[in-house]
Amino acid sequence: MLDMKGIKEITEQFLTKTAIADVLDDVATLRLEIFREYPYLYQGRREDELKYLGTYAEAPDACVILAHEGHAVIGAIAGMPLVHEDAHMLDAFSGTAFPLNEAYYVGELLFRLVYRNCGLGQKLLVRLESHIRSLGRYRTLTCATVERPDDHPLRPNDYIPITRFLARTGFVRIPGVTTHFTWRETNGGKRDHPMKFWSKELT
Repeated sequence: MLDMKGIKEITEQFLTKTAIADVLDDVATLRLEIFREYPYLYQGRREDELKYLGTYAEAPDACVILAHEGHAVIGAIAGMPLVHEDAHMLDAFSGTAFPLNEAYYVGELLFRLVYRNCGLGQKLLVRLESHIRSLGRYRTLTCATVERPDDHPLRPNDYIPITRFLARTGFVRIPGVTTHFTWRETNGGKRDHPMKFWSKELT
């Protein structure tokens, strides 16, 4: 839990279109730092991160919201229409009735460790949802989570899964929709990782 003593005011920076390009390096830094942690254990490369994140600067209706403490970026939420995501991810919905053209994908919800579990994630999600509703083109939010066994040897004793946050904020798991991505883990091994999808209706 964040102790607000000594913490400067947390501010938000909302970005769309070409303005997103100016902050891609900040988001890449967050991803490289935070995804090293369990459950991703991701050993990423900045050039790969910037290539992927460049999609946000190009995709129609994409947006990024940064959280700042003073001048420091301490968190971010980002999303884009699901149809602009990786084709491999879209293939997971093949054969389902899921409305791809009306779905908005939340690709990032990142906070440095000290700023977690104090309501900031929910605050940014509410702002993102408000923006998506204002566009009038999307009925559903979706996101994906990596699956790890409960007895994974690197699971911290105080680990709080993101699925708890998703359930608390109205997301439900989409049955039968799974994808797999391969990435290099922090121990140097390259492994396949199953990922499950969640959705939330934007009523």
